[in-house]
This record gives sequence, C-alpha cells and structure tokens, in this order.
Amino acid sequence: MQSPRSSPPDAPAPSEHTQQRVGALHGSRLSALIGLSLPQAPAGSWTLETVGVNPSLQGAGLGTAVVAAGLEIIDRQGGAVALETSDARNVCLYERLGFTTAVTTTVPEGPIVYSMIRATQSQ
Repeated sequence: MQSPRSSPPDAPAPSEHTQQRVGALHGSRLSALIGLSLPQAPAGSWTLETVGVNPSLQGAGLGTAVVAAGLEIIDRQGGAVALETSDARNVCLYERLGFTTAVTTTVPEGPIVYSMIRATQSQ
C-alpha cells in the first residue's frame, strides 16, 4: 500500500524525483495529459495527490481507510480537499468519502478526468 499524498494549500511544488515517479505511474496516459488544461482547485484547498493500493490487495478497503484517516486530520485543521482521477471506479470511492464531481474533462484520445471537491467539514 502506498501512503496517500496530500498537500496543504501552501505546499511547495513536488521534487523532480516525485514528479518523475508520478509521471511513470501515469504510464501511457501521461502524453494525453501533458498540456491539458484542467480546472484549478479552489483557492485555499488541500489537494489529494496520489493514492495507490497494490493490485493484489485492492477491494479490501485499504485505500478508503487510509484516505479517510487523512481527511480526519484535514478536518481538524479545516479546509476543502480537491482531487483529480481518471479512473471511473475511483469516483464511487471518493463520493463515499464526501467528494462531489465538480467538472469532467474529456482528454482527446484519452481518459475522462474527474475533478472532485470535498467541502470543508465542520468539527
């Protein structure tokens, strides 16, 4: 299981190594995403960057559990959370965690990108 990466609103850009790793994870989809103009996350929101579960362990609730734990921390600090996914199966997972789809973007000869937001949760 890969830990989720969340970034607060004032986080610096990811390191070159991290950017290369994320590019590798996108695989053949990367060329379709380069140069694509996606909606910006709302000002002041956190962003959920990367979540991954080993394929042999998927479906056991591990991804949901680790994202939910991160959201609890963000909720204590206050703030909305934004994310993008190009896997339609992930949309249901994120909806269960309180996200809604704000915009869908169709990538020419590529996937549909779902831009999602979870409003600030009151404690």
